Amino acid sequence: MQLYCVIGTFPDIDCQLAGYREFINYFDGGCLNDCFEGFELLHRVHLPGQGQVVALMKANGTAELFKHLAPWRAQFGVEMDITPAISDADVVANHKVLFAQMDA
Repeated sequence: MQLYCVIGTFPDIDCQLAGYREFINYFDGGCLNDCFEGFELLHRVHLPGQGQVVALMKANGTAELFKHLAPWRAQFGVEMDITPAISDADVVANHKVLFAQMDA
């Protein structure tokens, strides 16, 4: 699965307040859409002063990302900045290969 860093930004305070009203229900209900076949939300933090939510997640692909993220976009206008990310282990492995090639 691919790692993704997602920064979600509410378009305005009204959408942010409505989104957090729904998030309270989502959280109290066990965050059931945070983990399903092909998707796992690893960590989520909130930056309420900036109207943002930042999450690190793993997904098989765009269908799984869409399943998790689309309801927040459709209902509350959250704009998503989605960036593929690389783990520490992958960075080390990839750079060992790179440095070996550069030294050859």
